Amino acid sequence: MNEDENLDEISIDINVSKPSELDEFKQLWDEAAEICNANSNQPSFEGYVSADYRAVYESLVILQGHASTFLEWGSGLGVVSIMASRMGFEAYGIESQSELVEYARLLSRAYQSNAKFAAGDFVPDDFEWNPAKGHAASRSVVDAEAGYAELDKKLADFDLIYAFPRPEEHALFESIVKDCGRPGSLLLSYDADEGINLVRIKPDP
Repeated sequence: MNEDENLDEISIDINVSKPSELDEFKQLWDEAAEICNANSNQPSFEGYVSADYRAVYESLVILQGHASTFLEWGSGLGVVSIMASRMGFEAYGIESQSELVEYARLLSRAYQSNAKFAAGDFVPDDFEWNPAKGHAASRSVVDAEAGYAELDKKLADFDLIYAFPRPEEHALFESIVKDCGRPGSLLLSYDADEGINLVRIKPDP
């Protein structure tokens, strides 16, 4: 984890769930997996990897009441945003592949979610790249307009951001939230090797 005086790493215990809600979300996870398997040869699904949805869900359970506006970076089929919406968050997702955005919208309607999705880049236009801060080239960042305008939002409107960074992207993602996000906001991430990580951006003194 990148160390920064403006970042706090927070430990959370993953041991909570709500049975009826979890059963419904398991159906969502299964349906998303079926869509992914059926389209695995399509260009828009190339490199698509699902997070540990159970671990992310249990993190959201803990964060209920501690955040209200939720944004998913690289939202894919929209599973995490849909869960967040059904759990009471005002939820949004940004995804670079327009075909995945359409699938996310279909799943959102099917599961009676109010999550909203936009096609585009999740990096705000006003973010300044700085290799000295570990802003290496990232495969998650695309040559496209940022998706915030379509949502009529900016990054600072969200108090909880969720992402699935590659190991080399943690410093970049944290810098984006630090530079363009709301002071005090939370960055929740899932890493296949490290699992769940939660960081709070410290407000200016």
